[in-house]
Amino acid sequence: MALEVIRELIQQMAATFDPVWLHSALLLALFSTVAAVGVFAYLNWFEKKNYINFWMVAWVLYAMWLGACILEVNFGATQWLLMVQLACTSLSALCMFEGSLEMLNCGRSKRELALAVPMLLLWSAVAAYQVGKQLWITVPVFLLLAAVGVFTGSQYLALRRKYRGAALLALGFGLWGIHLLGFPFQPLLSPLWLVLGHFTTAVVALFIIFGMMVLVLEQAQERHQILLDEFQQSVNSQKSSEREAALSGQKYQALFRAARDAIFLVDLETLKLLEANDQAKRLVRGTRDGAELPESFLAILPSLGEPSAVTDEVKQRLLETIQPPREFAIRRLGGTEAPCEGSATMIEVNQRPALLISIREISERKKMEQQLQRAEKLSALGQLVAGVAHELNNPLAVITGYAQILTTREHPPTRVRGDLKKILYESERAAKIVRNLLRFARPQELQLSPVDINNLIEMVAENHATAIESGAITLRLRLDPTLPRTMADPHQLEQVLTNIITNAVQALTDHNGPRQLEVRSQREGSLLRITIADSGPGIPPDILPKIFDPFFTTKGPGKGTGLGLTICHSIIQEHHGKILVESEKGKGARFTIELPIVECPQPPTAAAPTETKSEAPRPVPPRHRLLLVDDEPGILEVLGALFQQEGYWVDSATSGQEALSLMEAGRYDVIISDLCMPGLGGEALYERVRALSSDLASRIIFITGDTVSGTSRAFLESTGNRWFGKPFNLDEIQATVREVLAGQHPTAHL
Repeated sequence: MALEVIRELIQQMAATFDPVWLHSALLLALFSTVAAVGVFAYLNWFEKKNYINFWMVAWVLYAMWLGACILEVNFGATQWLLMVQLACTSLSALCMFEGSLEMLNCGRSKRELALAVPMLLLWSAVAAYQVGKQLWITVPVFLLLAAVGVFTGSQYLALRRKYRGAALLALGFGLWGIHLLGFPFQPLLSPLWLVLGHFTTAVVALFIIFGMMVLVLEQAQERHQILLDEFQQSVNSQKSSEREAALSGQKYQALFRAARDAIFLVDLETLKLLEANDQAKRLVRGTRDGAELPESFLAILPSLGEPSAVTDEVKQRLLETIQPPREFAIRRLGGTEAPCEGSATMIEVNQRPALLISIREISERKKMEQQLQRAEKLSALGQLVAGVAHELNNPLAVITGYAQILTTREHPPTRVRGDLKKILYESERAAKIVRNLLRFARPQELQLSPVDINNLIEMVAENHATAIESGAITLRLRLDPTLPRTMADPHQLEQVLTNIITNAVQALTDHNGPRQLEVRSQREGSLLRITIADSGPGIPPDILPKIFDPFFTTKGPGKGTGLGLTICHSIIQEHHGKILVESEKGKGARFTIELPIVECPQPPTAAAPTETKSEAPRPVPPRHRLLLVDDEPGILEVLGALFQQEGYWVDSATSGQEALSLMEAGRYDVIISDLCMPGLGGEALYERVRALSSDLASRIIFITGDTVSGTSRAFLESTGNRWFGKPFNLDEIQATVREVLAGQHPTAHL
């Protein structure tokens, strides 16, 4: 019933509607829109935000649309008015949408806007003059404008909890967009609805103006509060800065005094010392504690001249000298100089120009650099020595081989036999030198086993018994019977003891005073200590620091290589021990070796011995076939002569590939192969033979001149085959061939 009453009331109002009301509603909407434009312009003058510019243009275009609507009411619809209405509506939507994107920092490029504007204008003209005022033309335009209004309102909706003005704007833009959806249907509506729609436009525009003003006031209040907070913070920060400045001054003084670098404050005009920290005083004073520092900085920098001559040139040279990475010398009060490096920085002290000079003494670093350079030189020298020593093993093997063959022949002349023994002796001596060179170049890996140090000392002393007796030397062994065994390399420790005792015996033999040699062993906590002391001439102080240096020797030419003590030092270090020396000229020398006690594993329980009947090596069955493989013709000739006179068939190959070719043509009982050869070496040859016959691969005997190489040793130990280092003993090789042919596989020869 109530709805019918309202409907009749509306129909009566529409029947009595005065067209002047529509004109008034349009004017009111235009006025409110112009007011919104004015508010946006005023806000833009203060805010300087780009999105407000776009919104201002959008509302100007909307006001132009309202103006076109007023002209249409007064003068009737025309095509050009329709074109203006379509253009204003579409461009207003474009500007409103771009403003909203700018507010979100997602604005489009100016090029895209420049393309969109003429397209919309062209579309408006074509639609107005070719289509006319059709519903399907106006609906999309107002739908776009309404969507932009709702989209803009949604952006303010996210800020509604922070600003009340944002909530008002969200509601205003939303209502403005929604009510625009009815404007395309103007021709279908009664004048009353048009009047209500334009009145709604005016009210919504005023509502948006009010919301914008509230939002601006809230933001202004927020900025004001922020400024107040920042001002308060600045006041607090200033007070804090003053306190920090006071603390900074105290810290500066503390750091200045405790700095590890020497720091000088120098007046730039006179180069006088204004202040120096404790490290600077220690640097300049040296051993003169408590002495006064010089007044002028030039007094401690002698390279710049006398302290009295302070010129601009001297100042310039001072700045150039004390700059990294240059080095310079500081003169101490005692007259000595110290190498230094540093930097100089211009500062202001008491409103006068000054230099803050930081200096660091580099004496220790210079020593370390020299040691590093020396180590690099020794490394390069070691590589060269290793290569030369390796090559020397081949001719030495040939020389010793032929000498051994000649000495075994029947009825050589006595004089020839003596000469051959000299050749063998000197060859073995040369081989020992080569082994020392190789050990120096590439230290040998430790072969640890339980060692009784006392037994080792007694064995070495027994080996020197003849030299000790002939030199009229009194030897005293003071060995601790409770000394425990330790894990060590017995052969390397034997070499250490042999070298030191040999040096002591040689020093005592030429000594005119008492000739006494004492070797002591004892336990000190977790260490074993071996002391070797003699009463000889001693080691001069200038020589003592160099005795462990490679190739340093005081012996005459041909009597020493200078590697003995170097190798001893290296061996003891590899055992994680120490070797120390004390000496005074004319009072003998004392070498002390300290080794850590390493617990030895318990040996397995030995089985009850059984009686075995010893058998003499059986004679070699006649005509066994041997294959000799080596790239050195001399080695092949020596081994060939040895085994041919023993009745073997012998074939020779100078490479691994040639050896494989010979094996394809015939069968061999034993192969003697060099380990290092060009092309197919001994390791590769072993793998190829093992692929053909694992039994034959186990009957390969290797010879090598590279016995200290970790790679070569690892390969030889992994195969379990016998091997010999060059130069080798021919009798041992003969015995090994017999054992291999008899099916015996003893452990590898070292």
